[in-house]
Amino acid sequence: MRLVIDLDEKYKNLFYEVVKAANASIVEEEPGFWTTLPENVKAGIKKSQEQARNGQTKTYEEVKEILAAQ
Repeated sequence: MRLVIDLDEKYKNLFYEVVKAANASIVEEEPGFWTTLPENVKAGIKKSQEQARNGQTKTYEEVKEILAAQ
């Protein structure tokens, strides 16, 4: 079984002791790009992905025209 725990550094030694007692192992990983993003940014990305799946996209030329009209 693989278990991923997002851990505060101050508890690191405690988890190493638990792992040792359970005869398990720890693989340390740096947080991925997604996990470092603020929640509002993640929400915006998810919304954009949903819009793209629904065909709600504009070409580069369309965007240029919209911005030029502002």
